[in-house]
Amino acid sequence: MKKVLLSFSSFWFCLISISFAQQPAKKKGISVGEPPADHSPEAELKSFKVLDGFEVNLFASEVDGIPNPIAIRWDERGRLWVLQTSDYPQPQPGVASDDKIIILEDTDHDGRADKHTVFAGGLSQPMGMELAPRDAGVKSPNGHSVYVGEGEKLWLMHDDDGDDHVDRREVVLRGFGTGDTHQCLNSFIWAPDGALVMHQGLHCYSRVTTALGTKTLYGAGFWHYYPKSGRLNPYPTGMPANAWGTAFTKWGQPIMVAGAAGMFWARPMEVSTSLEEDSQVSNRDGIPHFLLGRFQLPYSGQIIKTDGLRKFCGIDIVGNSHWPESMQEEVISGGFFENAVYRYKLVPDKEFPSGMQALEQSPLITSDNVAFRPIDIRFGPEGALYIADWYDPIIGHYQASFRHPNRDAKHGRIWRVVAKGQTNIPRFNISEHEVPGMKGVRARGQPSRWLDYQVHRMQLPEQQEGAWTEENGHAWHVHGLADLLEIEKAAEDDSPLVRLEAVVAAAKVQSPEAIKVALKVLDKPMDNFIERALWLAVHATAPQWKKPPFEILNSLPPKHLAFLVEKDGSAELLGVVRTMLAEKGVSMPAETRRGLVAALVRERQPDDMLLALKLGVQDQAVLDDLADAASQRGGKTPDGAEAPLMRLLQDGTEAQKAAACVLAGAWKLKSTVALIRPLLQAGASIRAPAVTALSRLGEPMETFEPLIGDAQQPWPVRVAALTAVVEKKPALAGKLAAASLASISDTDTLRAWLTPLLAWDAAVAALAQALDAKPCSADVAKLALTTLTAAGRGDAVLTTAFGKILGVKNTVPAYDAAWVAALAAEVKSSGAAAKGKAVFHAPLSGCTACHKVGGQGGIVGPELDAVGRGVPVELLIEAVVWPNRQIKEGYVATTLALKDGRRLQGYKVSETGGELQLRDLLTGQVSRFTAAQIQEKQEAGSLMPEGLIMNMTREELRDLIAYLAGLGK
Repeated sequence: MKKVLLSFSSFWFCLISISFAQQPAKKKGISVGEPPADHSPEAELKSFKVLDGFEVNLFASEVDGIPNPIAIRWDERGRLWVLQTSDYPQPQPGVASDDKIIILEDTDHDGRADKHTVFAGGLSQPMGMELAPRDAGVKSPNGHSVYVGEGEKLWLMHDDDGDDHVDRREVVLRGFGTGDTHQCLNSFIWAPDGALVMHQGLHCYSRVTTALGTKTLYGAGFWHYYPKSGRLNPYPTGMPANAWGTAFTKWGQPIMVAGAAGMFWARPMEVSTSLEEDSQVSNRDGIPHFLLGRFQLPYSGQIIKTDGLRKFCGIDIVGNSHWPESMQEEVISGGFFENAVYRYKLVPDKEFPSGMQALEQSPLITSDNVAFRPIDIRFGPEGALYIADWYDPIIGHYQASFRHPNRDAKHGRIWRVVAKGQTNIPRFNISEHEVPGMKGVRARGQPSRWLDYQVHRMQLPEQQEGAWTEENGHAWHVHGLADLLEIEKAAEDDSPLVRLEAVVAAAKVQSPEAIKVALKVLDKPMDNFIERALWLAVHATAPQWKKPPFEILNSLPPKHLAFLVEKDGSAELLGVVRTMLAEKGVSMPAETRRGLVAALVRERQPDDMLLALKLGVQDQAVLDDLADAASQRGGKTPDGAEAPLMRLLQDGTEAQKAAACVLAGAWKLKSTVALIRPLLQAGASIRAPAVTALSRLGEPMETFEPLIGDAQQPWPVRVAALTAVVEKKPALAGKLAAASLASISDTDTLRAWLTPLLAWDAAVAALAQALDAKPCSADVAKLALTTLTAAGRGDAVLTTAFGKILGVKNTVPAYDAAWVAALAAEVKSSGAAAKGKAVFHAPLSGCTACHKVGGQGGIVGPELDAVGRGVPVELLIEAVVWPNRQIKEGYVATTLALKDGRRLQGYKVSETGGELQLRDLLTGQVSRFTAAQIQEKQEAGSLMPEGLIMNMTREELRDLIAYLAGLGK
């Protein structure tokens, strides 16, 4: 995390915090560093490598009262307001909190602040600030009002008499989440439509009471607050996990950045599922918040494609005559993690054309000073770029103690970047000039974005006005529409961006016709961004259209209805679907039929299953979907299913017979055994489903035992037979499996072979015992250890058995801080990264089974291209040797003990409605279990096995750590 935002976890499974692709500009970064020997601004300035054509000067420092600045904002008089907090990450016991808002002025316009005034004090860890239009109570023309986010409160503070000191403080709203201090309300900015945009992180659970109802935002997301109406709209995101800044392009398009990594296209997320005004029903029909967890969120939260996932904090966009024409409209953002300031050009996304991608340019600033932490970025009135530098060698509170002596709460800087040779640039003061368009809505076309924004902030429109002449302008025009007839035209537009805006606009209209209009985008090419917005729109508009007798649904085209039913999934809609399928299921388009059936059988109702079976006789895709649903979810046997299944088993195609086998087994139709048994001699595609069906129908194990070792059978058949035997005779299955290991030479086959055994302790023990009596080859043992690592299975029994074959005698030591320190010293003094790279890629180590470096490796764990930038050597050692010592929330594995004797392990995808979904890491398959099937559920810690170093010498471990520590440097 940053001092502000990044949360640490074991690097092996932290998919957000320490997951990076290869970076085009390789600069080191670190979360916990040693403090510089010289803390002076002069020494820090010397560490900067600045882009050619630019230079940097100090605008303000701790001597101006701004230690640890966390937000900077401008007023219309060209003065910089600074929010600072020395309280972070935790107030000192017995010490009164006194974080402040400071006003900085450069009265002689020499580029250095020469006056500072404390506007307000007595705050504790405020994270967000933005100036507001003057309150009616502010009588002085020099007075100001400012919004401040502090813990659970949104304050509005007023200077009534113009003396630059707060006179009134009012709590506008309260109830915002405080689950993690750096994730509280932060990074305020006024949106073009007059909303105050505020962000919160994934551990904040907010329940805010407003005059228009109670609004909730559980987890990561952002808010739009409209002061004129009092409306507060929550927008849950899931990803980005810790948003820390939004900037709007000249056409009002929101670009969001996150401290946990990534740049995001926020427009598809601007569809709120909590717009109901009555607090008693607010969120009742919205998306359940668990669906917005990181494993359920569609399309990873609308991430903008970049050349890699950097960690950002603070954002602004170039738009002034001082900067070169070639850099206009570039995105500038603080790289707090890597001690840099980055630049990006936004270009259309060819794959997902309703969005954009960001092309990284040469960095504006890089530094080898680990205390340089740029966390806010703002262009000033003269066109210079101002950078809030948190200044601290430690930016996390998972990686280091709250009381770590290296935390720096005394220093902080504001840096100023200008084009060379133009240090004394004229400044602009709105109050001293007649501004064209000041009475208009947003005064577009002003000399700079800074002036444009200040005029906008002081006027705060509720709606953008103006004509459009190009695609972006048309899209912005659509964004503000409330007329469904106009929105409908936009939903049919040739521009994907315009269609996206149409969905977002329609979702805000309080009308049962709104969803009907939004669904029209399905008639044009879709992309991920449009589909995400439409998925949310289904739920956002539900209070309007989801009312009996659902007349609007009868007029929807089948394709539209299929999407609606799939994304909504409510009992009311399923009733309509049953009628449609019963009356015209055979004649409707195949795509629609399949979508409606898939939604229907998800509920596991026997009558629905029977209806799907009848339709599946004519449609193989429907039949396959039904078979998959029945196999995964089970359910009662439908009355009347026996006859059509028997016909398929007798006279169907091979594909129909295979699906019929699955259904017969899932529904326990023992009358089909006589027809399934001959299929053991049929085509290869039928034999495996036939084996599985017969095992579920009680066929004696003697039928399957010979198949396990039969080299003439395809591996899928042998795996099915092994799976059948292990459920009844796990010890025998383990013994038979050992006998066939020698014939396996590839990871995929071995993964399939071991998977059914790992669920049964007796099978694992028997396999290990058989290996002890008759060892497999060293190559197979290496392959097996790699497979187990990829599965996140550190079974001591099997790792010991395979390790013995390989002659491994090393053991995992108990945690010892002195041992860690000694090994870290060896890494720094004599670690050989080149040898460590060989260890990393060795099959025996198992590293590449889960992790990628340079685009090569597995996908179970994160890419490690930049892990050396963020984790000290000591913590790398702990993460490799004892991965369970530090695990971030959301990355804890789950172990299920089932009542049938199986023991399964993986990531819990969701748990709701009496059903738990578990993702197996060997197969990637998501299995569903009812509460009645589960005997015990436990957290299993990290899925990275702790036994990995059993396969390494101390020198190999030392070199591996040296290799990892150098990645990204």
